[in-house]
Amino acid sequence: MKLRNIITILLMMIFTSSLLAQEKKDVSKITKGEVLQMTIEELSAYDLEEVMKLMDIAGASSLEELYELLLNKDVTSASKSEESLFDSPLSTTVLSSTEIKASGATSIEEALRLVPGIIVREKSNGNYDVQIRGGQNMPMNNMLIYAENTTTLVMIDGRPVFNYGMGGILWETMPVSLGELDRIEVVRGPSSALYGPNAVNGVINLITKDIDKDTPLVSANFQGGSLSTYIGDFSVAQQLNEKFSAGISGSLEKRNRNTDEIYAIYADEFMSVDKYDQLNTSQAWSNDDIYKMMDESEIAKDKMGVNAYLDYVANENLSFNVSGGYLESQANTSTIGDNPTPYNIRSSEGYFLNLIGNIYGFNLQTSLNNVEQDFCRGRTGWQQSTEQYNVDLDYLFKWDKLSFRPGISYQSVYYDDRNHIDEIGDGFFNNRIALRNFAVSGRFDYTPIEKLRLVAALRSEKYNVPDKWMPSYQFIASYKINENNLVRAVYSRANQSTFMINAYSNYNWNRKDLPGPDNVHFGFNNNPNMMVMDMIELGFRTRPSKNILLDFELFYNKAKDFSALMPDSLGYTVTDFDFTEEVPIGSQTLYTSHRALDFDSKQLGLSVSAEMVVSKKLQLKAHLNWQQTKVNNFTDANRDQIATLQGGELSGIVAANLPNDLPKILGGTPVTYTSSLQQGENLALEGALDELGVLKQIEVLDNEKNEAMPSFWGSLSLTYKPIEKLAITAQGYYYDKYYLYSQYENDPRRAGLIEAGVKQEMEYSGNIDSKFIVNTKVNYSINENIDLFVNARNLLNNESQEYVFMDKIGALYLAGFNINF
Repeated sequence: MKLRNIITILLMMIFTSSLLAQEKKDVSKITKGEVLQMTIEELSAYDLEEVMKLMDIAGASSLEELYELLLNKDVTSASKSEESLFDSPLSTTVLSSTEIKASGATSIEEALRLVPGIIVREKSNGNYDVQIRGGQNMPMNNMLIYAENTTTLVMIDGRPVFNYGMGGILWETMPVSLGELDRIEVVRGPSSALYGPNAVNGVINLITKDIDKDTPLVSANFQGGSLSTYIGDFSVAQQLNEKFSAGISGSLEKRNRNTDEIYAIYADEFMSVDKYDQLNTSQAWSNDDIYKMMDESEIAKDKMGVNAYLDYVANENLSFNVSGGYLESQANTSTIGDNPTPYNIRSSEGYFLNLIGNIYGFNLQTSLNNVEQDFCRGRTGWQQSTEQYNVDLDYLFKWDKLSFRPGISYQSVYYDDRNHIDEIGDGFFNNRIALRNFAVSGRFDYTPIEKLRLVAALRSEKYNVPDKWMPSYQFIASYKINENNLVRAVYSRANQSTFMINAYSNYNWNRKDLPGPDNVHFGFNNNPNMMVMDMIELGFRTRPSKNILLDFELFYNKAKDFSALMPDSLGYTVTDFDFTEEVPIGSQTLYTSHRALDFDSKQLGLSVSAEMVVSKKLQLKAHLNWQQTKVNNFTDANRDQIATLQGGELSGIVAANLPNDLPKILGGTPVTYTSSLQQGENLALEGALDELGVLKQIEVLDNEKNEAMPSFWGSLSLTYKPIEKLAITAQGYYYDKYYLYSQYENDPRRAGLIEAGVKQEMEYSGNIDSKFIVNTKVNYSINENIDLFVNARNLLNNESQEYVFMDKIGALYLAGFNINF
């Protein structure tokens, strides 16, 4: 993969260096529609006389009115129909490709820092945690996988890209790059009624560029700089005739970390892989496995993608878009398993196909994702072949004041690990397994009077695991006070789907050389409760002047039925007895399964965003966000703490019953003893402490604040064009301190791995300090077709960690070019 990336870079540089500039398009040939699709930055490339002509073409009476038209972009993700962003009934943001390009963002995830309500924190160079409004780390005090975002649905041109193995978003597997996108649309709040399960906190839709007569034949972008970071993409696209358009694109991204050290949880320090291997940590990881897992610990991200597009427009009632692509990726990011280090290298390789058809009023989309994924390199059983099929069909009926969009959807997801294990039993699933769901939906949009709009979206999903129907809905009312002020109210419900690991786990973890128990069995739950969220939201949009747009969002949501891996019982099978030591000989097995826990969370939040065109030369954009999440009826005990308590009870059971069973055991008949303590009504945890004193007091919590997300964060960005060819963009991004509490801070296994007398409290804990990041990009346009730029991310080199146990993220300095012709 390294050689292919180097060759690709060289080819791009040779190819793009030969491109010739073209003259700027004549203003007299621009249509009204093309003017309205311009960005503020594109408008600023024209001189005053040309801008006056553009105003006439657009029908604007003043420059301020033209700015207003350009601020008020169209959006489709909020209602599956194109509508004005100002009139959108949901909390919606659109990032245009020009805005993203000007910002200097080096990845899709980083670009999302421009979006209100989204908190983005970097784990290692180019690998991010992305959350909409927060509410993560449920349950608290557990494995890091529960801090991942499993409640946001990401789509590419409406095609879901979601990890159904363990839930969440594998951002490095996005086969498209920033250069291929026309825009990013973000809908905040529960949206399962529109897009199905896992759109619980919102939807991020990555929309690629259309190909028309104005599309550049060749586009290329490249930048490189510190930390061996190289990012580039290119595309060739053309409208072949009135009916056919075609294009092909490619992208690459290669990044190193700013260190090759990894964090060792049980030693509580960062160290090299060699030192980790030599360290006496009670053999917390076998020598071979740590090298398999982290033999490229200096690499942060290595990604390559190729995409192809074909459009066919027969007439205004019949059109098709076909796309396909291939991707390879490797990322060194946070673990989704239970490892002795929170770092994890995961890799993916696969392809996708997507068909979108508009057929005489019917809207059809069908897609296939086929990917080989290794979720945790170095661990047997974590590599799987995945297939995902999606089919959506709907039709829009329109009457005078009412529209109705009925639809049906079908999804099937397959995971198969049999070709990646030595024998059945080594894998998580040991079979080809499937999750399926069928859905019927309907969306009503009614305007009884000119200013009032009422929307109801209903959807019911039929799952195979669990075998039941699940409803989701949205009820929306918006009232347009006048052309410059709109208020709206939303009540919605959304649900999370079952994941493969919840529904089909059948994995036995042999913990040889690890602290007890000897085996852990991960069991399945074929009748789980699925997490559900209800939300109430109030919104207000206003244009106090023609060149200012303000948006206020106040929301309250309640979620329940969070699922987690928890112990069912601890068993000890006695096979012999050592009379010399007077101890039984046998093995312990901890039986666990995924199940919904009996607690709920409540979240209150507020987002304020502003966009302002100060002048032709200066634009400002800002957002401020606050949230607070609390939990009720939460038993503050993780898997290992409960297992420790079960172990204490089991010791008593063995001691009481072994004397009577000893003749049977010595005669060759194994005897198994089982604990009765479970997570539930019969688990007496109040005030429980283990013998070593490393477990904190366990209690049932009410109205407890979840501090795993910053309470406050925000962004301020400005773009300044002192002269026509020069653009300077600066962005400040801030988030408040937070505390992502995980099981590792009170892990009983650490007690025997740290030398006597060393404090038990971890030096590297879940406390993350507040951080202020300054980004800037300076772009110089040689002509209409060629740009040169320098780009600094985290210009002030604030090296503090942004995510628990992960890298110290400092500055990234880049230089590059963009070419279109």
